[in-house]
Amino acid sequence: MSLRAVTENYWLEFFDKTDENRDGTLSITELKKALIENYNCTDLSDSEIEEMFRDIDKNGDGQITKEEFLSEMMKTERKTAVKEAFQKIDKSGDGKLQKAEVAAAMRDIGHFTEEEIDKMIKKADKNNDGVIDLEEFEKEVY
Repeated sequence: MSLRAVTENYWLEFFDKTDENRDGTLSITELKKALIENYNCTDLSDSEIEEMFRDIDKNGDGQITKEEFLSEMMKTERKTAVKEAFQKIDKSGDGKLQKAEVAAAMRDIGHFTEEEIDKMIKKADKNNDGVIDLEEFEKEVY
């Protein structure tokens, strides 16, 4: 089973466990209860939970469907994975990928010529400052 499938299953189980009345949607009350009682998120304020709810409830109908929930959770998972990959490549920890860092990462996953690496960096480096920041990296990866 792929990591994506495992992650999807985790979030589907979360949804089903949280959907107490089994109507196929989550209310803000159900989400709040699950976050506080089942996942001990006591540091979240009511307004933070409401904001989270609104972000997930794409059509604004006051209910989160399984599709809305899964879409948002998988997007969050991807963003986290991209950020972790960026941090792994950023050996200096300065928040910018230098050519040497990109080259080392590219060589770890396959054989790339200097020209191919330069081309990748140039394509990703939208502001032409010679380095790739997290925002540029995210845009290139998505």
